[in-house]
Amino acid sequence: ENFDPIPRTPEESEEESNDEEEQDLRLSEDARIQEEEDADELYRDVNIN
Repeated sequence: ENFDPIPRTPEESEEESNDEEEQDLRLSEDARIQEEEDADELYRDVNIN
C-alpha cells in the first residue's frame, strides 16, 4: 500500500484553476518586487554624493 501525501484533483477542476490564478498572482507580485529592487539599485548607483 502506497500512501501519496499529495492529494490529486481531477484535470480542469475548480481547485486547479484557483491554484493557477494564485500562481499567476504570486508571479506578478514577484516581478513587481524585482522591478522595485532594480529601480532602487539604479537610484543607489546614481546617488553618489
